[in-house]
Amino acid sequence: MDIQEYELTTDSLPYLYQSDFYNLGFNKRGFYLDSNGNQYHYSILESDYFPIINKVDYELNNDSEHDTTEQPDDKIELLGVNTIKPSELFSKLNLCELTQSDLGLELTKEVIADLQNAPMVHSDIYIYDSGWRTKSILVYMPDLDVYRRIILSETGNNNRLNQSKYTSEILDLLKES
Repeated sequence: MDIQEYELTTDSLPYLYQSDFYNLGFNKRGFYLDSNGNQYHYSILESDYFPIINKVDYELNNDSEHDTTEQPDDKIELLGVNTIKPSELFSKLNLCELTQSDLGLELTKEVIADLQNAPMVHSDIYIYDSGWRTKSILVYMPDLDVYRRIILSETGNNNRLNQSKYTSEILDLLKES
């Protein structure tokens, strides 16, 4: 199936489910799933996943004279590791292998709000070198023009679980994927 047949917009993809796995020494792999049952599978070479940081750039970004007592702006803090611009996400999706499944994920605004506001429970139990398996939802936030990742569960080197009343239902639905 050709991904070019589908128009990738924030209107057509207000949210996506993502299942992701990574372990040192292996490719990062996973898939996205949209509400129409389209699965976007990817495998990223480890060398492409962790960009090499130039020592000079590192030193420039870690200026010891920088005032670390400043309070971060909420929007700036939100635009970190757990967000992606739509253009970047669509560019990544265009590189994926597209397959069609009978499974689609339908989320209401109520479910998304509950997932966003639910606390995360962290477990002290973890296994070194077991990698990371993360299941999450990417939700488009029009006021910031980004997709924000809401973690449902993470297992392996870190263990945490979203305490939304909808988490287990979503994870059970997508267990077969």
